[in-house]
Amino acid sequence: MRSWLSGRVLRNGLLLVSLCANAVLVGYVVSLWARPERPLEALTVPRVLERVASRLPRADADILWRVYRGKQGEFTAARADYFGALAKPARLLGEDKLDATELRKAVKESRDLRVKIGDLALETFLEAVSQMSPEGRKKLIGGIGLQ
Repeated sequence: MRSWLSGRVLRNGLLLVSLCANAVLVGYVVSLWARPERPLEALTVPRVLERVASRLPRADADILWRVYRGKQGEFTAARADYFGALAKPARLLGEDKLDATELRKAVKESRDLRVKIGDLALETFLEAVSQMSPEGRKKLIGGIGLQ
């Protein structure tokens, strides 16, 4: 009986710690997003593309930007969905009685939308590199040290 009780207490304690950590993380992200300067703007796909494109030959950088422009509508919609989904965990955190199940669900939904943006970015890069010169592809991995 004692081992069952201690295992249950440990599991419940870990669940509580996990929920608190998630709540803090969501609160932090929402507070950053709500600020007027919006520091999450630095994490956008165009910013990442700027950094990557700056390492490429001009023609290859143009390919990357052309592919991105073709998917820009998808990125805009996915990003709007993601930022819209961040409001629900913030609302749940502000309620007097926290519904941990709903909070976990809301955090998972927003995470899934963030992953969708990452998948779209990956599709963009894969489509672009298939059209790039061998020199451009080598420059992509040049800073990684895999050559």
